[in-house]
Amino acid sequence: MLSGAKTALLALACGVVPVLTGCAPPPASAVTEVASRGIAFPDYPQGGWTYLSFSGAHGFQVNYLAANGRAWLWYPGNSAGVPEEWKLDTVAGQKAVCWRHPSNSYNPVTKQTGGPFSCQSLALSQRSIVARVPGDPYGLSSGQIPYKRAKCDAPAEFAFDRNRFRC
Repeated sequence: MLSGAKTALLALACGVVPVLTGCAPPPASAVTEVASRGIAFPDYPQGGWTYLSFSGAHGFQVNYLAANGRAWLWYPGNSAGVPEEWKLDTVAGQKAVCWRHPSNSYNPVTKQTGGPFSCQSLALSQRSIVARVPGDPYGLSSGQIPYKRAKCDAPAEFAFDRNRFRC
C-alpha cells in the first residue's frame, strides 16, 4: 500500500484528475523508485536546457525545453521527435509541471494518447532528472532525432552515474 504522499504523487504523475482524465498510472514500482531519489536539479524545468530523465518504466528520455513553452521529446524507440508544450501550474495544491503532446501520440507506459495538458508533481518530475546539457545539442527543436535509441541507451554527452541509473 502506498503512503498518502506517494498516492498523491502517483495521482499527479497520472494527470490532473485521474478520474476525469481516465488516466492509467505508471507502475507503482516506477513511481516509488523515482520518488525515493533526491533532487539533483531544483531549478528544473528551465528553458534552454536539454534534460535526461530516467525511470524504470520509460527508461531514458531526452527532452529539450525552449523558454517559450515549447519542447521536443526524444523518446526511446521513436524514429522522430515528439513536439510538446510545457508549463508550470498548481494542481490539488501542489506545484506541477504540465505537458501537452500531439493528439496522435501514444504513451506506451500509461496507455494514453496525447491531446490536453497532463500534469504531474513538480517534485516527482525533478526527481526523475539525472542530467542536463545546455542548449539543444541534438537539434531536437527541428523535429528530427539523431538516431533511434533503445530504452536503456543514454546519449554519451550526459554526465551522470551510469551504474546507478540503468536498466
